[in-house]
Amino acid sequence: MSPKPVPPAYEKGVYVAQLEAARGRIKTTKTQLLDWLQKLDEHAASVLVHLEPMMRGFPTLKEDVKYRLVYDIHSGEKRYGCLGIALRCDAMRTDLCKLNQQDLMKLLQPFFGSVDAKQHAVAFQKLNRLNDRIAGLKFLGAEFPQSLGRGAVLPRWFEGLSTYGLRCLPLIEDAFAEFEMLSDALDEAMFEFNSTMGAVRYRSIRCTYTLDDYDLLGPSNPALKVVTSINRATKHRRYNVMTDFKKSLKRKRIAQELKRQLGRDPEPSDVSNALNALRPRKESEWITKEVIKACYFGRSIKEIFSAQENLVAVMQPWNQIRTQLQALLP
Repeated sequence: MSPKPVPPAYEKGVYVAQLEAARGRIKTTKTQLLDWLQKLDEHAASVLVHLEPMMRGFPTLKEDVKYRLVYDIHSGEKRYGCLGIALRCDAMRTDLCKLNQQDLMKLLQPFFGSVDAKQHAVAFQKLNRLNDRIAGLKFLGAEFPQSLGRGAVLPRWFEGLSTYGLRCLPLIEDAFAEFEMLSDALDEAMFEFNSTMGAVRYRSIRCTYTLDDYDLLGPSNPALKVVTSINRATKHRRYNVMTDFKKSLKRKRIAQELKRQLGRDPEPSDVSNALNALRPRKESEWITKEVIKACYFGRSIKEIFSAQENLVAVMQPWNQIRTQLQALLP
């Protein structure tokens, strides 16, 4: 009787094929962002046109108090290049950009009535989203031009956006080039890690992306996952992300300790109470010695930690630049 064939180790080519469709969207996203930057002032104007009915409502007198809108171009780190709009009178100043839709609607209702106030509050969210995207450009390092004149804020903002967008164009090209380079490096680190972990089996560990048809930046959220079951007939696998797997290990360990103390199997409530009594601690997403033991990798500890270290070294900068690019998306 011939021996059973050994299951193949992690196959690099299969996973590369699964990534191609998701990676194809990145080029389209890059093209769309470049177009947005080239016409940044026009995109801003198309957003502000929806706020014109609200803007025309000020200045106004209400109960002998004069209310007006004041505008500002932010230069701080968190709102760099963003347009600020505040409602002001002699006794107060409210930054409208910091209000959520419900609170803004309540603030505007005495001036416009409930129906129009709701419409203005909805339109204002478009400005907030535009401001978020503009603030996201700060990581590129381009300077937002601040006019020395003291003219009206809105024309100066539009003029500044036009120049700012053009200054960001080559920098966003560089950012996508870096993202592509880090993506290639992360792919390689993941393949090496998965190869180190060997064939797929019960409680084997894999590093995989989240793949869907909607993410404009392609594969996302690379994470370590533990195989918790394999259907022999269909070969379908179930995974637990590492943090959840660690929680289950902790729960099992607590249950075993309680069994020794109580001399019986603990009730689920006993285990829950014991867990709640522990100091709150967020489980890390990385492999530990306890995980290696639970997953039957005892003899490969050195190789596993080395592969994980290489993975982390690439994953952290990849996550950072992906998050920065994500902030620019509509």
